[in-house]
Amino acid sequence: MQARPEQEYFSLKQYFTQQIDSFLQDSGRISLMKVVSLNQHSDTTWMPVTRQNLMAIFQPFMAMDIDRPAFRGMYQIESFEDSLTGKITIIYTSQGAVTKPYQIYLQVNPSHTIHSIYVKSMTDNFLYHTSKQLLYQAGKSVEIITYEHMQLFAPRRIYVRVLFAPQA
Repeated sequence: MQARPEQEYFSLKQYFTQQIDSFLQDSGRISLMKVVSLNQHSDTTWMPVTRQNLMAIFQPFMAMDIDRPAFRGMYQIESFEDSLTGKITIIYTSQGAVTKPYQIYLQVNPSHTIHSIYVKSMTDNFLYHTSKQLLYQAGKSVEIITYEHMQLFAPRRIYVRVLFAPQA
């Protein structure tokens, strides 16, 4: 799937469905290394490339899809080109306080293929503050950083990183 600066909205759900299909075709050549940290305590595990594992990894991105009729006109869309690399960055910024995600950055190669996707979402009110940052480096890694703080409870920081590693 390609992204173009003149494209009004980009379907994260469609893009990640295609990524899952692509990874499944290469499943014999790659493995998934998952690192999870909760408040500085970490654990690492290797996972097989299965549809179920890939769906779990990409679900947070797919849940933030803004390519729905309800979101039309709710995001300001800007784009700019890096004159050195030729990469184009397309930025979707919410124009409303209740819209999630708050921002999506698509970095697109000169060939109009996705280089990276960054999604930022947050909730902030009297009782609850949460921030979620998602980063996908196409074909390389996924990072999910979640920060939650509820009144009367200690803050919680969760960091998940999945690397798509070639099998030896």
